[in-house]
Amino acid sequence: MSKEGPAHQEYLAAILRELEFRAEQFAGKTLVSIYFGGGTPSIWDPECIATLISTLRQRFDAEHADIEISLECNPTDCVPERFAAWKKAGVNRLLVGVQATNQQDLVTLGRDHSMGDGVHALEKVLNEEFRSVGADVILGVPGSRDPLASLKQVAQMAPPHLSVYELTIEERTAFAKMVRSGDLLPEDEDRLAELYTAVDEHLCSAGYEHYEVSSYAQKGHRSRHNSLYWQAESYLGLGNGAASLWVGHQGEAKRWQNKRSSHRYLLGDASQHADSAEEISPLAFQQERLWLSMRTSDGAPIDWFEAEGTIEELLRHRLAKEEGGRLRPTLRGFLYNNQIMRILG
Repeated sequence: MSKEGPAHQEYLAAILRELEFRAEQFAGKTLVSIYFGGGTPSIWDPECIATLISTLRQRFDAEHADIEISLECNPTDCVPERFAAWKKAGVNRLLVGVQATNQQDLVTLGRDHSMGDGVHALEKVLNEEFRSVGADVILGVPGSRDPLASLKQVAQMAPPHLSVYELTIEERTAFAKMVRSGDLLPEDEDRLAELYTAVDEHLCSAGYEHYEVSSYAQKGHRSRHNSLYWQAESYLGLGNGAASLWVGHQGEAKRWQNKRSSHRYLLGDASQHADSAEEISPLAFQQERLWLSMRTSDGAPIDWFEAEGTIEELLRHRLAKEEGGRLRPTLRGFLYNNQIMRILG
């Protein structure tokens, strides 16, 4: 959602219509997390956020449940009046998009001073009484004079949760155009591997747990919401571009994603929001659960690995270790997770 996007109340009305259409399919599921992400949810009217949270709690019989309610926020939106409104709405976990801490890296990422000071914003959020706080940092900004400086500065502030992402160059983006023209030279894989290892050493020595490929948390601060993805649990996405997964009692599943256009989302009937849908058989979904689990430090139970020789190959390549009746990825397994996916088929 952007400042040039649809009116706040109009967008809320569209989301509530979709919720009413989808809710019955998720009847009987337990609501444990609400996540406001994608785009810029922190510019949305806090009253709309409060209405949606209240409606979701009522619709899923969770008025008094202990729910993790997260909101991604831009540094420029981290102001006292917003903090108060978000708390009143029920938000208990804020995630600040820091990305980088020095001006040159921010310019490279297209996030100059107009996007706000991420470090200052994070400092303000940490002084608020939210249950948990997280920060996002980009690893391997092309041309950075000190690739680990941003991560170290943010880690020194000790946010309970840290997400460290590699810069991805996707087709039809400004970054891809700059790479093609030679104006942007991304880090090579060997250098990224060195940086990834250095990040792991620095954060683990600072008391963080590396619990997912790109995520670190202090004790008790794992993202409940993100964990739903890696455990392949059901989740309902509302709004344009939102993705959903429904898991049935027999192990079957269905995945769909809404149209990305906010204009089409607002005008369309709720029954026609999905741009794509995929039916997943129990066997295929079990395989998907397996490789998703291998993105986390918890790994998967040994008896999930049915293909002959799979465990031996993962151990031989030092991509995993056997521990407590489970196969868990090593740091090398995190780093080369695509190789785990290839071995698992």
